[in-house]
Amino acid sequence: MRLIATGIALLGLVAWRLAAAELPAHVAQLLLMNNVAPDSVSVFIKRVGDTGPTIAHNVNTPRNPASVMKLVTTAAALDLLGADHRWQTQVLVDGTIKGNTLHGDLILKGGGDPWLVIERFWLLLRQLRARGLAHIAGDLILDDNLFDRTAITGTALDGKAFRAYNTPPNALLVNYGATRFTIEPRAGTLTVNADPLATTLRLANRLRSRSGSCARRGRNITLEVKHQGQHTEVAIGGSYPAHCEGAEFARTVLPHDQYVYGVFKALWQQLGGTLTGGWRYGHAPEGAQSLTRFESVSLAEAIRGINKFSNNVMARSLLLTLGVQFRGHPATPATGASAISDWLHTAGVKMPALVIDNGAGLSRRARVSAAGLAALLEYTAAMAYFPEFAASLPIAGVDGSLRTRFQGIAAAGRLRLKTGQLTGVRALAGYATGRDGARWIIVILHNHPLANGPVGIDLQHQLLQSVLRP
Repeated sequence: MRLIATGIALLGLVAWRLAAAELPAHVAQLLLMNNVAPDSVSVFIKRVGDTGPTIAHNVNTPRNPASVMKLVTTAAALDLLGADHRWQTQVLVDGTIKGNTLHGDLILKGGGDPWLVIERFWLLLRQLRARGLAHIAGDLILDDNLFDRTAITGTALDGKAFRAYNTPPNALLVNYGATRFTIEPRAGTLTVNADPLATTLRLANRLRSRSGSCARRGRNITLEVKHQGQHTEVAIGGSYPAHCEGAEFARTVLPHDQYVYGVFKALWQQLGGTLTGGWRYGHAPEGAQSLTRFESVSLAEAIRGINKFSNNVMARSLLLTLGVQFRGHPATPATGASAISDWLHTAGVKMPALVIDNGAGLSRRARVSAAGLAALLEYTAAMAYFPEFAASLPIAGVDGSLRTRFQGIAAAGRLRLKTGQLTGVRALAGYATGRDGARWIIVILHNHPLANGPVGIDLQHQLLQSVLRP
């Protein structure tokens, strides 16, 4: 029996080593020593322009790419829309303006701007004031009908619905719907503030002061959210060491309509205006008078936020924009994915394993193969807007999600890679520039319970070193 068991073990070891044969020996050894099956990893590494890869392992296996999926969405958008594509948020009136007063409703019509942050929303309102409008004797109408809200999931993948990265997209998305809460110790007391201010937010400070270490000072903070008709009450509770520095955290606590209205009214009042009515969702009626069209930043600038900082809601909005542009509105994630599928077919990029759920990779359904991603990156390297695409990628040791990663492997600026991580998923894809100036395509997809641990990081480091430091 011992001989049989030994034979089975040897056969298993042989099969393991055969499966890892395409990997460098030291990488295969790393997996073996950590009891990570080679079939949980896909790797495709090649020089741009070469006929074949230098390292190819499980390249056709569908994998969950996590946030690396954003490369597909942003590359398609750049090629289809152009680097200078811009969104427009319209402001219209349904009523009569006499002097500086609108007798009727003001309509905010969303154009899908993925980066209508609070500073830019303030500029929009400033434009309205510059046109002479001060008083609104009516309601604020929210026209977000460019995207189909019923087709956009609002379920948080990790169950953390208040985390800003789980905010669902909306055609009239202001500041990602997020509120930044700050805790500031002052003379032994704890002050709590919210930014931006919203007239629909009621903030209650129930923090208790405590002694103790400052290292984990925010771990005992609690957040209680109650939606109460026309407003939401947020209670900040728990305990915090009053002798420590302050802390801040962003959360999405207000429903979309409350947030847009509450922030609009608070900013409008700060600008010296008044708004007497409430709010409701609706369509801009035919014949509504246009007051202003507020133009967004360029697509090239927007995708830097998507890729460098892995902004999920912006990526999801971008997918829906493709749906609007090429399938009509109201857009759904499915129509955006269909537009990308047609683009890939026209471009001749083969990605048969591709499954796009929301365009951001914040999904358990999303799939891509290493060979498919490599084909996309090869095409993108020859694309007219490649400089803008490359500029959007995190630079190892410099910025974004790679600010503290891969230092010492290559000189600054030579690694431009998108990271991706979910529980049981670690991914990396993009470009590396060798010492000889050659550009390499890098794709590493790892789906395994240990992928988030040290072995997942070591795997990426060793594969990069095998190419850049032979």
